[in-house]
Amino acid sequence: MRILVVKPSSFGDIVHLFPALALMREKYPDGELDFVVNPEFVPLLDYSPFPVRRKIIFERKKLGSAAGFFPALCRLYRELRREKYDIAVDFQGLFRSGLLLGLARAEVKAGFAAPREKSAAWFYNRKVAVPAGHAVERCGALAAEVFGLDGKLHQVALPLNPAAAAALPELPPRYAVLLPGTRWESKRFPPEFFGALAAALHRHDPDLAFVAAGSAAEREIAGAIGENVINLAGQTTLGGLFELLRNAEFVCGNDSGPLHAAAALAKPVFGFYGPTDPVLTGPWGELAGTFAAGCECAGCLKRLCPDGSYRCWQLDAEKVAAAIMEKTGGGK
Repeated sequence: MRILVVKPSSFGDIVHLFPALALMREKYPDGELDFVVNPEFVPLLDYSPFPVRRKIIFERKKLGSAAGFFPALCRLYRELRREKYDIAVDFQGLFRSGLLLGLARAEVKAGFAAPREKSAAWFYNRKVAVPAGHAVERCGALAAEVFGLDGKLHQVALPLNPAAAAALPELPPRYAVLLPGTRWESKRFPPEFFGALAAALHRHDPDLAFVAAGSAAEREIAGAIGENVINLAGQTTLGGLFELLRNAEFVCGNDSGPLHAAAALAKPVFGFYGPTDPVLTGPWGELAGTFAAGCECAGCLKRLCPDGSYRCWQLDAEKVAAAIMEKTGGGK
């Protein structure tokens, strides 16, 4: 069985696909999987529960420039046409991901019957209706229908990256990871909240250390949490971030890719939600929990707060810390 998966981005969206990939691997243990992905997320595929044979790079930035468009398109076209697939699936549901599927040579070209952009479905010869629900479950429902899977979605042990783990600095024996960054400003609970949360958690558990993680662009935000927080934002590779999360006692953060990575690693995870819906895109797994202020504008899906009030950020750090300690069995 030769399979092509189109899911170029984003960090969290790719991680949401892992449970479905695990079931596909169980059914086709000798199958070959190729994966179309944005270059910045290539290291994520090292953690795929279905080993990826070929990582086909979707160079979005080059395709968006006048000078780089034609060479990048030719390379991509050659890679997509190089082999014939039994089944190709677009798990992204955008016009560009549908177009990539259309360029591939495959007997079956499948995708959501109601993709995020309707034009994506122009390129499918099999359209699958899936129920509304969490992104993990929607991907699982699409895979189940296309590949004839009958197993239940579950978390699997993700591969260990010894080299990435060895490259991490020496850390305290017990630590929690804080993830103060995210792409949308409206999803970014302020560093002051994370600082108050860390202080409250420390009062419950004085032996617990705190490590802030994220991208290089989030280093300043992470540094604003507090002096007693170890700031590793921008100081790890993507593999290093996974291994940092793997060894944490628990993880707290905004709705972001690393939060979903921690959930995929089966860590206790606590997400803070405002403009996005935790029912649809919350961390997925038995050890995951979310906190939301419950204001009338929650779930607005706006990248910036229209009136600048950010009412959805109004969480009580003391109450959140107490709830986390109760759920993890930590503290006094």
